[in-house]
Amino acid sequence: MADASGDNWTELTSGTTAAVRLAAPDLQQARRARRRLGGDAAVILDVTVAIGPDFRSARDFLPGDDGDSLQYAGTINGLAGLVADIFVAEVADGVTFIPASPGLDVRKLADAARDRIAQRLPLAA
Repeated sequence: MADASGDNWTELTSGTTAAVRLAAPDLQQARRARRRLGGDAAVILDVTVAIGPDFRSARDFLPGDDGDSLQYAGTINGLAGLVADIFVAEVADGVTFIPASPGLDVRKLADAARDRIAQRLPLAA
């Protein structure tokens, strides 16, 4: 997880492999960038997140298309599905959640998403 600036980040999981943060505007570009990096590091994809009861209410909190990082607006369940898809498709080994608004509790969001991801991917538990 990261603060709103995206500069200060904390890993919520453990691992011994060096981590490389990656920003890409979409999953295809993220996958290409991962391939260029090779397999020596764990790739962590930046995702700017806006969470709400549905897509329409969450999207209002997105900063607009910044062209640099993947953006997600929707529910926690949808976010968990996106993260699971990113992992299964080998786009990245993990994600950094960057809050779209300063009022978003990223730690609470990450914990809730991690629980749902573990339900989708038993290996994540």
